[in-house]
Amino acid sequence: MSAGRAGILHDEHLLLGAHLADSDLGGLAVASYAGEKDLGSALEGALLADLSGSAYLLVSGPGSPALSRAALAGRALAVGEAAFEACLAGDGALVSVPLALRTGDGETVLLDPSPRGAVLAGWLGFLAGLEGQGGRAFPDAEVTDASEMLVALLLAGDAAEAVLCDYARTEPLPPAGTVAPTHLDAIGALVARLPEDAGVPGFVVFVPPASARVLWRSLLSFNEVTPVGHEALRALAERAPWGSALAREGRCPVAPDELRRWGLLRDEADYVGARALEG
Repeated sequence: MSAGRAGILHDEHLLLGAHLADSDLGGLAVASYAGEKDLGSALEGALLADLSGSAYLLVSGPGSPALSRAALAGRALAVGEAAFEACLAGDGALVSVPLALRTGDGETVLLDPSPRGAVLAGWLGFLAGLEGQGGRAFPDAEVTDASEMLVALLLAGDAAEAVLCDYARTEPLPPAGTVAPTHLDAIGALVARLPEDAGVPGFVVFVPPASARVLWRSLLSFNEVTPVGHEALRALAERAPWGSALAREGRCPVAPDELRRWGLLRDEADYVGARALEG
């Protein structure tokens, strides 16, 4: 994200009376809007949020599956799948629980609007540069900020599917926990339906920067769509089973049984932090 700006939609946010605040990841993010509805009321229709200012990372390259498998403790995703995945530190403490989307053989996108997004970005950058015997532990894998690539918009709430279906008239929207290219009228987009454990129905829409303003304004033309800022996003993230853990500051230890109850650990102990959890 450009320093001092809230992403490509900066001017749109100002027109809506946005209160901007410094993002932990640099630049500005929308904290809230003037006259913004409370979260419960917004979800009765559909809330719309620009995820600029959240952790929005691309793990890419031929070595990215190995890095993703080490960094993420949940099940290995097939191309086209999306899931919330725990990321653990070497001592087994929880780093964060981003939404992971396997968008290609050598591409995984991670989104994290929680307060721990900056911690996640720093930890993954560390892992990507980790040196092993004879060179990098994860050669041919890179972790980059994806916020300048596609604009990520969250549309969530009881009316989210009905609103988005108005655009995707000729092709079905992806089922829960999947991501797929979808035409929204004339706009080619990548659409992910949130997994069922998100606690709310919704979609993340990835749109080219040149089309972001058009889609943003078009979505807001629906009476049931309400723009919300990052304060509401963080309150929404707290609705997930692990939400209270992500709200903590500093080191975040979570019992292994709790992580398993949340469905965030796979059986294989081949991820960073697994040995510490077993101990």
